[in-house]
Amino acid sequence: MGKLAEIKDMEEAVEQENNEAKEFIRFTKRQEEHNQLMEKLMKITAGCAAGVLAVAVIAAIVIVPKSASVLSEAKKITAQTEEWMPQVQETVDQAQQVIAQINEGNPKELMNNVNDLTKEGQTAMQESVEELKKAVEVLEKIDINALNEAVDNLGKAVSPLARLFGGR
Repeated sequence: MGKLAEIKDMEEAVEQENNEAKEFIRFTKRQEEHNQLMEKLMKITAGCAAGVLAVAVIAAIVIVPKSASVLSEAKKITAQTEEWMPQVQETVDQAQQVIAQINEGNPKELMNNVNDLTKEGQTAMQESVEELKKAVEVLEKIDINALNEAVDNLGKAVSPLARLFGGR
């Protein structure tokens, strides 16, 4: 209530045409306009802060699960890598042993053995291909339609016997 009383006092002083009072009234009006402007700016600032907070919350909601899944995948990959390391080390050791044996042995003899083994593999593969061709020729000679018709006829012939023995 003190402010209202002061404003009334100022209005009374203005009515008396006091220069100091007029100046004080102009000052209070400017102060009131300034306060209104500050209130608007504070509301805008609060709105912006709420918007920034909303964006941060949404970003956290979106980013946290994705980063968690990425971390879990990284842990899985790390675990798999740790599982494979002994196998990789064993393979490297075996390769080093083979290289050492090659260096110690006669490389020409080794190459001849590899060539002989390759020739034997080719021969076995050619024989397998020939046998496969024979099997395909036999399968091509089978008349599928006639076979289907024979199966249908057999089904028709056997169905009365099946019903007789309790089948459907």
